[in-house]
Amino acid sequence: MTKILLAGLAFGALIVPATAADIAPYNKVPPPPAWGWTGSYIGANAGWAGAADTIVNTGSYAGAGGFSTLLTVGAVPAALTMDNTGFIGGGQIGYNWQVWPSWVLGIEADFQGVDAKGSNSHTFLGSPAFASITTAYNRELDSLGTLRGRFGYLWFPSLLFYGTGGLAYGDNKIGAAAACPTCGASGSTSNTSAGWSLGGGAEWRFAPAWSVKAEYLYVDFGLHSNTISYPYLGNATTLTSTIRERDNIVRFGVNYMFGY
Repeated sequence: MTKILLAGLAFGALIVPATAADIAPYNKVPPPPAWGWTGSYIGANAGWAGAADTIVNTGSYAGAGGFSTLLTVGAVPAALTMDNTGFIGGGQIGYNWQVWPSWVLGIEADFQGVDAKGSNSHTFLGSPAFASITTAYNRELDSLGTLRGRFGYLWFPSLLFYGTGGLAYGDNKIGAAAACPTCGASGSTSNTSAGWSLGGGAEWRFAPAWSVKAEYLYVDFGLHSNTISYPYLGNATTLTSTIRERDNIVRFGVNYMFGY
């Protein structure tokens, strides 16, 4: 009886490891998919663009009714702040290189339609020496595009945090008008200009070929001016309004990655 029992225990000791080895693979949790980031992509985005910049006015002709004199006495503001907010939407195309397990380099180009507008005005009610005058100002950003590099870190295999910066270009407009009992002038200037952009964001791969992203960009297009004039006592008095076009952009997008 003892020999039979010992033989049974020995046989069981041989079977259990083999059985455990057969069952173990079915109990393992499969590893997360290894999605590489190298490759091209295309996508769309939408968001908000806004700015709050200062218009600075300068005038010529120092006669009693010239813009230079009106600026000196405060009938025309030397400076005033003007907001510029609105919707932005467009598309992007780019390419990523996963240069190390946790680091990604890339280049991206985008073009955006923009509906960001702002206006402000100033009214001088008049005095014994000067008539009343109202000046009004407007600004507008119609479109912009960028060509930027990207440098990112993979917090998880599917979550990329990145910084970005490069060239920016856009179409913007600045206008002004003046109205008083003896004067009237208005005009606007459109500009297509180049500048620079800087920002950052996060991108999440929720499927092998698809990702979503959130991004902030600061864009600077430099100084732009508009000049209006009217004749006064045989002279042309002018008012030049200058603003530095700077915009803050917050947008959300989706990308489709080729080759997955």
